[in-house]
Parts: sequence; structure tokens; C-alpha cells
Amino acid sequence: MATGNTGRSPHAGEDTHTVTDEYDAFHQQLRARYDGLPPRLQQIADYILAQPEDIALGTVGSLAAGAKVQPSSVVRFARTFDFNGYSEMQALFRKKLKSRTTPYRDRVNSLHAQNGAHVGAITILDGFCRAANESLDALRHINPTSLERAIGTLAAARCIYILGLRRSMPVARYMSYLLTRLEIRHHVIGLESGMEEDTMTTATSRDAAVVISFTDYAQRTIELCSALERRRVQVVALTDSPASPVIPPSGLWLEVTEADFKGFRSNAATMVLIMALATSVAERRK
Repeated sequence: MATGNTGRSPHAGEDTHTVTDEYDAFHQQLRARYDGLPPRLQQIADYILAQPEDIALGTVGSLAAGAKVQPSSVVRFARTFDFNGYSEMQALFRKKLKSRTTPYRDRVNSLHAQNGAHVGAITILDGFCRAANESLDALRHINPTSLERAIGTLAAARCIYILGLRRSMPVARYMSYLLTRLEIRHHVIGLESGMEEDTMTTATSRDAAVVISFTDYAQRTIELCSALERRRVQVVALTDSPASPVIPPSGLWLEVTEADFKGFRSNAATMVLIMALATSVAERRK
């Protein structure tokens, strides 16, 4: 498969960074070529973006059934993107799945010294501080044009919807707190109450949404983001990759790369970005 600027084939290495680069390169190529694909192949692309785990674990038949196409279309899709066939494309998704984050108990175990002794609390604190600083340093290089677009979109919105689940939920709640204090109308969708879609029944194209999601993107977040797009709500995505499934068709997204310490990722940069967005929107609405 041609993997953009990675300069490597999908079989050229198994380390996490290589797999992520290849996976992202494929998704970038997919988005770049999407509009020129035949309708059947667009259906497959939509399914792949929404259900990446199904590709890793399923068969040609299950992917075809999920995308509502013939199996031959799946093979054609794989070859369109320079894979030898479905198996080679699936291998990339399987490697990505294997490279996903480890269970929390394993992360805690990794904190122990090599001899099994406990690590000092100050050492752990220092590790998290360094990860937070690294995240903030990366945030300083955010695309200023995209940031201005995001603020303009949110400032012009009748109502701002906030969507963030799992690790992103504290960020969503904090943004809600800020907007409440700033007297800006908003709704939080990510309450995991089973009634999330009821929250957006009055959402229209006059509204905007901040969708916060990072690898490994919560499936429910992807579904709710799609529901917002169907209502023509203007989505501003806060995410970590150009291959992220929550990036809207408008391409309006802000890149947030959170560093980790022993597998525990910081939310430092995302929190700071949320503060900047909320206060900038309030300033624009003066």
C-alpha cells in the first residue's frame, strides 16, 4: 500500500509509532480521495471511519454487510488504496488494534522499579508534570487560522453543544462550568445517560458543537457526532489526528496531542485549550 509520506510499507515494522504513522497516512489518503470515490466505495469508507475495530476483527463478508455493499466492492476498495487485497488492509487495522493502550493495572505495575520496589511519589509527580509540560509545549504550535475559525464559529452560534465521553468527560464538564460562568448558552451531551440524542432535538444549523475525542475514539462519541452533523450543527473537533473519525466535513478541527507518563495521558493541553476557547468566545460576543 502507498502510505503517503511515511516511506514504509504496512509490513515494515511493528512499533507503536510506525503503526500509528501508517494508519494515519491511510486515513489521510482516504479523506483526500473521498470525494472522487464511486458511491459504493464511499459507503465502505464511511463504514471504515465509523467502525475501525470491525475491520480488524471481521471478514470481507462482515464488512460488506456492514457497509451494505457486495464483497467484491470491498476487495476493489482495498486495491484502490494499493493493498494487495482485503487481508493486507485488515493487517494494518489489526496492528493498530494491538498497539492500543494497555489496561490501567498494567500501567500501574509499570511504575515499579526493575527490582519491584515502589517508586517515590515525588518521582511519579515529576513524571506527570513533565508530560503536562510536553503537552502544553505542543499546544503552543496550534494552527492559528484554525483556532480563529473555531472561535468565530462558536461565537456566532445560538447555542454551543459540548460532547466528550470517557477521558474527555472532565474536559466537557469544565467547559460547561466556564460557559455557565460566562453566561453563554450551551448544552452538555456527554452525560452517558442513554438520552444523549434527546439533548440535541432542537439543534440546528444555527448552533455549533465542540466535540472532544482522542485515540481510541469512543464509538458513542462518533455516533453522536454524526447525529450532530445530520442536524447540520457546525462541529469544532478537538482531537489528536487528521485520521480522527470526529473531524467534520468542513475540516474544522484543532489538534491536541497529550503526552503520557507510563501510559497515563495528561489532559493538561485540552483543559488549557478549552479555557482559551471559552474566554475568547466571551470576548468576541461583547
